[in-house]
Amino acid sequence: MRLPTMQALVLIEELGSIRAAALKMNLTQPALTAAIQQLEAELKAPLLVRSRKGATFTNYGQAFLRHAKLMVALSRRAQDEIAQLRGHWEGTVKMAVSPAIGLGLLPQALHQFTQQHPDVRVHCRDGLYPSIAPAIRDGTVDFALTPVHRVDLESDLVAEPLYSSQVVIVASVSHPLSRATRLEQLKDCEWVLSSPSRGPGAVIEEAFEKVGLGAPKKIMLCESFLALPAVVAASDQWVTTMPRILFENSPFKEKLCVVPIKDELPSPLICTVRRHDLPLTPAAMQLVAWVQHFALKRLESKMDNF
Repeated sequence: MRLPTMQALVLIEELGSIRAAALKMNLTQPALTAAIQQLEAELKAPLLVRSRKGATFTNYGQAFLRHAKLMVALSRRAQDEIAQLRGHWEGTVKMAVSPAIGLGLLPQALHQFTQQHPDVRVHCRDGLYPSIAPAIRDGTVDFALTPVHRVDLESDLVAEPLYSSQVVIVASVSHPLSRATRLEQLKDCEWVLSSPSRGPGAVIEEAFEKVGLGAPKKIMLCESFLALPAVVAASDQWVTTMPRILFENSPFKEKLCVVPIKDELPSPLICTVRRHDLPLTPAAMQLVAWVQHFALKRLESKMDNF
């Protein structure tokens, strides 16, 4: 098995065709096709189905692709780590972030990191646990900065806490219960959740359970934090929860309001989540250290205000 062939398989999934992957790798299509056929012969299984529309993976191909992604990621990280240990700060850091940290600490941390290490490329994408877990597991991302219930964390991952995120209940300013002060008043409302149960966008379930209410009436799952404020602002019947910082930065803020509930709401713990058996590269550790630095400053600022 050759690493370039596995890199090609990852590109084929990303780009959708052997031709596009060959162009990306500066290879001819026949040369790449021959390499894939050689791999298929080694594995004694077809990996791809080729058609005029491109290439799709067989069941065998899907199974092998998970291993290919991890091997490609391990090779990248190994090369980056050795270069960085030799004092050549280059390579790539790939991470996923939740909206709360993306709008909060991350811009400050990235500013400092890129000034310190201008030759290190940073690839940042949206991601929440548990949906981001497969990408952490196969090496597509090095780590995620995301809320997580540590008791729910899968055994092959580790979560290192950063800080707690403040969650608020948000509704349209025209919602009849926009000035409610108790969760009990909202028990019959229609809720838009931003993650499946036990996820950070479903904390209202935990809040209802804590005060002895039944399960909230869920009418929609909206996993796009970009769309969530707009969706709720469009109806005077829907209610949701979101990080306060997302509400404060929403372009729909004038059409929304924070419902002034006095009952305590859960505060999701933002963590650095990574594979427990795969250490971060020095560059990735530096970036996480900057996030931790600004998280500590945030905590100290809050304590000074008491």
